[in-house]
Amino acid sequence: MSVASNQLEGPSVNIVRDAAAMIISVGEEITEVLGWLPNEFVGHPSTDFVHPEDQPTAVTAWFEMIEAPGETRSWQGRYRTSDGAWKWVECVNTSKLNDPVNPVVMTTMRHVAVDQVSVAEELRARKQLLSRLSDAMPIGMFEIDDERTVTFANERLHTILGHSTSATIDAQFSNIVDDDRPALDSALDTVLANEAVDDLELRFSRPSEDGTSEERVCVLSMRPLTDEAGDVTGAVGCVSDVTAQAVLRRQLENRVNTDELTMCVSRVRILEVLAEVLDGQDDSPGGTAVIFIDLSAFKSVNDTLGHAAGDQVLKVAGGRLRSAIRQYDVVGRFGGDEFLIVCPRVLTASLSLEIAKRITASLTQPMNIATHVIEPRASVGVAWTSTVIDADALVAQADDAMYESKRNGSSSVVLFAAT
Repeated sequence: MSVASNQLEGPSVNIVRDAAAMIISVGEEITEVLGWLPNEFVGHPSTDFVHPEDQPTAVTAWFEMIEAPGETRSWQGRYRTSDGAWKWVECVNTSKLNDPVNPVVMTTMRHVAVDQVSVAEELRARKQLLSRLSDAMPIGMFEIDDERTVTFANERLHTILGHSTSATIDAQFSNIVDDDRPALDSALDTVLANEAVDDLELRFSRPSEDGTSEERVCVLSMRPLTDEAGDVTGAVGCVSDVTAQAVLRRQLENRVNTDELTMCVSRVRILEVLAEVLDGQDDSPGGTAVIFIDLSAFKSVNDTLGHAAGDQVLKVAGGRLRSAIRQYDVVGRFGGDEFLIVCPRVLTASLSLEIAKRITASLTQPMNIATHVIEPRASVGVAWTSTVIDADALVAQADDAMYESKRNGSSSVVLFAAT
């Protein structure tokens, strides 16, 4: 940051440095400015005297200056005095490194006025406070400019992502799961178009402790930054690791959607599947079949061999049904000893009947339960449609056909026929 000449105070001193910032010569005024004798200053790199907290900006300003021969650049920071104190100075640097005879950098150093020191100290203190506060937060934080260059990132962000500091946000998030990259790109476009982004769930592949990779689920939120004219200058964002919550959510969803005894889908979920299939029926060939299955001998197993044996029958039945269905089909436990199978892409009603007969033949093979051989029987009803129909109505048709099968006996399969 440069200041006007009337904001500087006291004597100035001229310093000559080489391209490596080594001090070649210095005026006698250095004693008045910083207390050093010239021979104590010469032969040292400038960084030997610059305050540690100001060295990053000093190095950045130096390289920007030497890459622009002939131009004059200024930098403000703290230099160490001979008694170990620190004084704020401004260095006005002119690069003459393109001079073939004497390639040097000419510097004029002068104290910064007290009011300017106070402003700079306040800004430095605020920056340090924000930096330390962000490092103490349990979330990753970052700032980007309108070119997506990362201008700030706390250590927590790198820990969460398992990725070291990168120059751009695209590079910083380079380990995102491929399927989620379009969502990230869209979010960055959104925030740089001056709109907020809230709670975007993204997956990242991060190295684990054993050297393999693990998938982490994170939530990203961003807010745009604007100038006085309202133009977007960049954005700030935060990243939270919600992997544990995501795993718990999936477990809860699985419990809701899966019958734990048979590992078939639950009653609620099988009805949702049927509704989804019927809604999309126009986009798939043929029609939709529903197979309603009732295990006829289940009650007698419970009564004679006990409920544990009855549960085992249901487990075996569920496994057989899941093995017998086609890749498009879904089997659910409808309740008690009843199962419901949703079969999309069935070309004709007669084909749905054949599918049901094949599944029933697999289901009714003998079972070894509690040292007993059980020959299960089933009442099976089938309903098929290629037209618009309510899911409950189609299930009711399959249920009616199942009761007709129960009246017929002998594990017969009945196709619903409207009367």
